[in-house]
Amino acid sequence: MLTGLVTDVGRKLAERWAAALVLPGLVFTAVAAAGLTLNQKHWADLELLRHRLRALTADGSGSTRTAVLLLGVLAASFAAALLADALAGPYERALQGSWPGPLGRLADRLTERRRRLWEARDAACRRAEGTDGSGAREAARNEVALVRPQCPTWIGDRLRAPVVRIRLQYRTELGDAWPRLWLLLPESTRLPLTESRQRLDEAMRLGGWAVLYLLLGAVWWPAAVAGAGAGLVAWRRGRERADAYAELVESAVDVHLPELFERFDPETRPARVSIGPEVTERFRKGAGPRHR
Repeated sequence: MLTGLVTDVGRKLAERWAAALVLPGLVFTAVAAAGLTLNQKHWADLELLRHRLRALTADGSGSTRTAVLLLGVLAASFAAALLADALAGPYERALQGSWPGPLGRLADRLTERRRRLWEARDAACRRAEGTDGSGAREAARNEVALVRPQCPTWIGDRLRAPVVRIRLQYRTELGDAWPRLWLLLPESTRLPLTESRQRLDEAMRLGGWAVLYLLLGAVWWPAAVAGAGAGLVAWRRGRERADAYAELVESAVDVHLPELFERFDPETRPARVSIGPEVTERFRKGAGPRHR
């Protein structure tokens, strides 16, 4: 029974790995081979492409050469998949507004612009508080960000929002509480969180593929078009999935943080929200806030 379970899990992991890495890698390798063959000058010369393909697969080439060619294609596909996966992290940081060097000034200007817009809409919410139009004004403010913007992009502030909102509501730091809270979460809560994070990672990995196609566009411009389309899809999916993931994280804290507080203050039922600073200090063990 255990052997069957391990086999089933291994098969599912292999299928997931093939869908996420190998197949996109094979597609990219084929596109790269076509682009390197045609270049910009002959970008649409299908006859040239067919001629080169026939030359590679000629009957006289021998089985050894064919086997080596297949192994080369698989190796190139795997290498491309690993590179796209590595680029997913920088792509996510770029979407969050972590821009290096000269782009830092642009990030500051965009952040300030978003902050002014948010503050104006927040002031309108306060003036309209209790009136019929307050809900619409709150929705307009939240379209910019749920909290006062500190990032040049919507995604950056959306992923940051749970940290700020939990600090304000419970007077505790999410970064310090989360590893302990995770140990208390039931499987019914962990599974949606894990799947949501995986979906967000998949969107960021698509962004990594978009970067590779854009780079290939320097040799063959149709690849840049494909890269731009993939980047747009990755950005859109990133927004939707970042919103879903941040909402799940905050919801998990709302539901289960009192249980964590009770572990450190068992005499208090229900748990006091004011215990947040005390619990956070115990988590830090006198080391102070971690650098992020």
